[in-house]
Amino acid sequence: MTDQQRPCNLIKRRHFLLGLGAAVVTAACSSKNITVVAPTTSTTSAADGTVTPRKSPAPRTPTTLPPGSLGGRDDRTLVILELGGGNDGLNMVIPYANNAYYDLRPNIGIRDPLDLDGSIGLHPNLTAIASQYAAGNAAVIEGVGYPNPNLSHFESMETWWSGTNKPNSETGWIGRYLDGTVGYDDLLAGITVGPGPSRAMLGAGSFVVNIQDAGGLSSQVPWWIDEEGDFFAMWGGFAPVDVPLGELTPVERAIGATVRANTRLSEGLRPLQTAVENGDIPEDEQWTIQGQLRLAANLITAGVAPRVIYLHGMGDFDTHENLIARQAALMTDINNGIKTFYEIIDTAGASDDVILMTTSEFGRRADENGEGTDHGTAASQFIIGKSVAGGRYGEQPSLTRLDPDGNLVHTVDFRSTFATVLDDWLGVDHSPVLEGTFETLPFLQT
Repeated sequence: MTDQQRPCNLIKRRHFLLGLGAAVVTAACSSKNITVVAPTTSTTSAADGTVTPRKSPAPRTPTTLPPGSLGGRDDRTLVILELGGGNDGLNMVIPYANNAYYDLRPNIGIRDPLDLDGSIGLHPNLTAIASQYAAGNAAVIEGVGYPNPNLSHFESMETWWSGTNKPNSETGWIGRYLDGTVGYDDLLAGITVGPGPSRAMLGAGSFVVNIQDAGGLSSQVPWWIDEEGDFFAMWGGFAPVDVPLGELTPVERAIGATVRANTRLSEGLRPLQTAVENGDIPEDEQWTIQGQLRLAANLITAGVAPRVIYLHGMGDFDTHENLIARQAALMTDINNGIKTFYEIIDTAGASDDVILMTTSEFGRRADENGEGTDHGTAASQFIIGKSVAGGRYGEQPSLTRLDPDGNLVHTVDFRSTFATVLDDWLGVDHSPVLEGTFETLPFLQT
């Protein structure tokens, strides 16, 4: 029996991600699918997909911000591009006027950066960001990090995803934002693009859609289904549209909402999918940062316009070795993606409604290890968009006063950037979302 003819096991498709503590319901039996994520703590799953009751005590149920309690704007989109693996910020935003930089990095220091202001420059492959900076549409936030940094990928990522002082929090900062704005009522308010849902998007009272590529929006159906419409109608029967949402369990809601979301997404992104199928856009591009940003731009301009789009899982920024060549390719991918993204956004006249923010779990060690750099701490972030007050924010970390481990000492708490986009872009009070009050930065025009 071929993969196309393999019968669909609905039990396995309604599986549970133990690491996320999230119930997942998919729209079709295929690796190309929409995945709807909502929290659960009551089940576990075996390797064969069998769902069984949790044997150990379930963790506490996270506090949910009631839908609508935060208010917020629904006419803007925040796009978050996660550079997973620990992006080397010193070779992306280069303090080339500081001789200490080349003392620390005699072999891998960038000698020909794109000058921004006579003091710092960008990696030479980031021409699109340099153009945005010259136009006043890009902010560079320097020295971003968090207190008592952990150099483990997962532990540090957990801190960024959580957005709180509790890295093992059951929810993520965007998930809590979605809880307090749309709850379960708007399935497409938060969309992740990547190999799976991001914990940053995990809420206690909201859904998040995860898609992998444009093809994932029109899922393949089991071989024994003659009409795709009949298949989705079957799923829809589990959660009829005319049943009030309040009377459905989260999983039942997810089934019905997934069917409706599949229709909206498929209709809105059909031109992009057709372009990929016709070879107008290389199929391999879908598995790059450029492909993710193209998909994000199409989500926005096709009328879906999520409040938050989270892009992750493309590119390995863990450059312990061969940094020069590897980072050059990564910067090219970012550059091509941002160029493509804003070409689509600008053409559609949506430039005033979108900002893009980069994140990474940490930077790299200040000094080189020969051909690369080891896990570090503080790094730079970009905020890009027509509504951005371009320039430099924060304070460049000292290259001569490092911490005892030889790492940069952060000057900006990462939650300050989160607080700023929550307050000044998404239109909600950041304090209940980040579970604390943090300084905001003036990188957004009011």
